[in-house]
Amino acid sequence: MAEREKVSFRILHPDPSETLRSTHLSADLHCQVEFLNAASAAQFQKALLSLSFLKQVRFETEKPLRVKWSVSWPQSFFMANNLSCFPEIARQIARGLQGYNQEGIWELRLKNNRPLTWEHRTQIMGILNVTPDSFSDGGHYLDPQKALDQALRLQAEGADWIDVGGESTRPGARAVSAANEKKRILPVLKTCSKKLRIPISVDTYKSEVARAVVGEGAQMINDISAMTLDKAMPKTLAVLKVPVVLMHMKGKPRTMQKNPIYGDVVGEIIAYFRERLEVARQAGIAEDRLVIDPGLGFGKTDDHNLELLRRLWEFKVLGKPILSGPSRKSMIGRLLGGLPPAERVEGTAAAVTASVLRGADFVRVHDVQSMARVVKIADAIRYGR
Repeated sequence: MAEREKVSFRILHPDPSETLRSTHLSADLHCQVEFLNAASAAQFQKALLSLSFLKQVRFETEKPLRVKWSVSWPQSFFMANNLSCFPEIARQIARGLQGYNQEGIWELRLKNNRPLTWEHRTQIMGILNVTPDSFSDGGHYLDPQKALDQALRLQAEGADWIDVGGESTRPGARAVSAANEKKRILPVLKTCSKKLRIPISVDTYKSEVARAVVGEGAQMINDISAMTLDKAMPKTLAVLKVPVVLMHMKGKPRTMQKNPIYGDVVGEIIAYFRERLEVARQAGIAEDRLVIDPGLGFGKTDDHNLELLRRLWEFKVLGKPILSGPSRKSMIGRLLGGLPPAERVEGTAAAVTASVLRGADFVRVHDVQSMARVVKIADAIRYGR
């Protein structure tokens, strides 16, 4: 059985903050593996029924096929060792439990193997768009000096990263050439990389642009396509030896909001990330250079976005830092009665708070000063003082 392509392990309940803050370890984990092949699912259910410490083992036959069970928190760590006949599932379970248990302690390996570590605080990524047509701040920072002034302002306001974008990826946006994208980004990078104390990431899905910007000091690539729009990107990033944010997007910017449909938005995106993370590993991108972003607003309805925010913690089974980017999104404008981007700060604050409390390790925002204050309180609630 080609398990890697056909199974996906998930923890459905409870939110790990409930389990890890408990004074005792009696909470049951409710788990699930999704299958495409009925025979494989039945075989796996039979294996689970032989494990006396599991509870409520059942096979649900609606698609995708699901095998579900419950297990106490202490006994969950014995599962993988008892599933040697299902090596891929065992691997996913072991990694999933580790990710579920990993609450806010991370290390990313940057360019030149420089480690970036953080503990019990959410990284704040300040947005710097050097585009004429971005939905919120297009055209404001095309001039390198204005871009530098804004980057320094974001740094002073509490940004941990500056995320530079040279192509608008708003719904309906047209693609720009790699040459034009480099023309916008490189002068800004040359100016900012010499003046900033914090690292710079670049929002691009083009390998040609990635090579150029890392050469000018970028420390991370933020790829909205999770390396699907440019097939050279995985090998390019492996050679460049920088981290990458893998974001989920259904379709392309021009078409992504045309009636996006999911059966289970969280489950489908988790399975998608499993495939993209494997592509990254096969290309040679190190495990400590991978970040995931469920892609709020990229091929999702408002209901999908809200579901992702409610269930963000479920992505912890992937064992990677989670980035959430709700800032000034059109969903917030619609929920607030049609407010324009500049008036969505309070709505963004609510979405950022929800993101942090549900498991985000990065938030990507326009309004750094106000969101840094929001994050400080949300982190205190999540982790304690």
